Amino acid sequence: MSARKRGKEYLAELEQNIRQQGVKLSYEKLQFGGLRLKSGLCWFKGKYYLFVDRYKPPAERIDLLEQALDELATLPDPAHGPPAEEDAPPETGEAVAEDQAAEANEPEPGEPNEPEAAEAEEPPAEGEAAPEKRDA
Repeated sequence: MSARKRGKEYLAELEQNIRQQGVKLSYEKLQFGGLRLKSGLCWFKGKYYLFVDRYKPPAERIDLLEQALDELATLPDPAHGPPAEEDAPPETGEAVAEDQAAEANEPEPGEPNEPEAAEAEEPPAEGEAAPEKRDA
C-alpha cells in the first residue's frame, strides 16, 4: 500500500474520531474578500466545530486534526461547553470590573467632558449684543 493511500486512510480515521467526540467537522474555503481565516477548533451555540481549509494538503490536514484531538482532550465535554466565566482567572474578572467602572464614570453623549465646559454663559437678553470672545 502506498504512503499516500495510508495517509488518506489515517486522515479518514482522524475525521471519524473527531466526529465521535461530538465535534462538527467542516472543510471550507476560508478566504473571503481578501480576508484569510485560520483553520481550527471553536465553540459556537453549544457545540464544538473544527473548520479546516479545504485547500490544505492531506499532511497538513492530518497535523491539524491531531492537534484538535489533543486540544479536545484538555477541554470540557462538548455537552458541558467551554469553562464558564466564573472559572476565568481572577485578573480577567478584575479587568472586566475596571472596564465597567470606567464606563460608569464616562459622561453620556452630549454631556460636557470638562467642568469648565459645564458652566455655560447665559445668552444675552433681548436687545443686547453678544459679548465678544477674547483669545488668551
